Amino acid sequence: MSRRAEKAAELAGDDASPKASLWMRRVGGPKILVFLAVSNLIAYAMRNALFGVYPDLIAKFGATDEELGLLTTVFLVPHAIATLPFGWAGDRYDRRRVIAFGMVIASIAGAAGAAATNMLSLGVTRAIVGFGTAAVVPVANSILGQLYEGPHKASRMAIFNLGLLFGGLVGFGAGLALGFPAVVVVLAVPGLVVGIGVTMLQVPAHPGQHDRVPLVRYLLQLGKLFVVEGRQLLRIRTLRWLIISTTFMAFAAGGFNAWLLEFLTREKHLSKADATQILSIALVGAVAGIVVGGRLADRLRQRFIAGRLWTIVIGMVCAIPCTALCIEMTPDGLYVVVGTATFFFFSWYHAPMAVTVDDLAPASSAVAAQGLVIFVMHLFGTASSSYVIGLVSEQLDSLYDAMWVPAGALVVAALAMIAATPSFAADHARARAKIV
Repeated sequence: MSRRAEKAAELAGDDASPKASLWMRRVGGPKILVFLAVSNLIAYAMRNALFGVYPDLIAKFGATDEELGLLTTVFLVPHAIATLPFGWAGDRYDRRRVIAFGMVIASIAGAAGAAATNMLSLGVTRAIVGFGTAAVVPVANSILGQLYEGPHKASRMAIFNLGLLFGGLVGFGAGLALGFPAVVVVLAVPGLVVGIGVTMLQVPAHPGQHDRVPLVRYLLQLGKLFVVEGRQLLRIRTLRWLIISTTFMAFAAGGFNAWLLEFLTREKHLSKADATQILSIALVGAVAGIVVGGRLADRLRQRFIAGRLWTIVIGMVCAIPCTALCIEMTPDGLYVVVGTATFFFFSWYHAPMAVTVDDLAPASSAVAAQGLVIFVMHLFGTASSSYVIGLVSEQLDSLYDAMWVPAGALVVAALAMIAATPSFAADHARARAKIV
């Protein structure tokens, strides 16, 4: 066996010895990064698969607007809740198999949606898809955070987070092109391929040590694990503020994205085609924002210990006036620029946030910390945002007034992130010393 092959075998899998890294980053790292980014892309494509087929669902099942809106909720609630057990499992079992299990479950459930006979049965399959796809982000974040520990961590994490944006576009586009039920069957195929393929990756060993318990016993102990380990993680002051900030940020981003198209057509009197064109151009800003946010976070980290947190603050603060202008301005050529800038700054926080969670978490709880943040962020932020804004709009009889709700959430997010910065250095040092 060649020295290269020996090295690969030595570093393969979570059961391997924890040997590092220069070799893994240069040889195995890019492959792992690209594969996990593709996994993220497919997971988000599954998530957005039905957004472009609402007319088909109305024709097939007689779906109402309320039922269509609930499809997102029934996806996101189990998705958020599942990040906790997947996070804790990722710290105790082979991380590749945790991702594979989630993707295979999501793919089978997604394809089963094609056999749905009504909105209820379709909703059940969407809930299981949400559950399965929850395995990807927290586990992948921990692998990449460990793999790219150092000055370029946020930049590499930004590449992974591009899967989020492009996956959403692929899912929406596939729905428009294929219709229902073909879209859920077609997207299930790459999901299964990724689920099988991820088990063949050569990933570094988990940095923390846990006794490996039988799966049944682990499932029976989940409640206790959530309380005990969750309480330990919440003792980290910086992490508490980060959770508050990202939850309000997710609420703002989720609500703004969910209602902006309707806002442009209803309040700004644009045609659906013109509004869609503005949003399509603005999405270019979101791509740039993810990349720039990651790179700037690494640059500022070299200058300040809390540089990545300050990157998030800058993005949030800049997003506030851009959001206000989107609400107030008359749509014209300049409106496209403002909309692009809004999406640009909205996207800054993704990579720095994931990296900061990894910086704050003790090695033994690396995946659990990612799961905890994503759980709170999605359950209390993303999942509720569209409904809350719709409710405010209905109560005030004004979508214009309701759109100030996510703008206000941005202000709270920025203030909470500023509050997180003073304690970061001490909390980071304790995490690296394996002290909770």
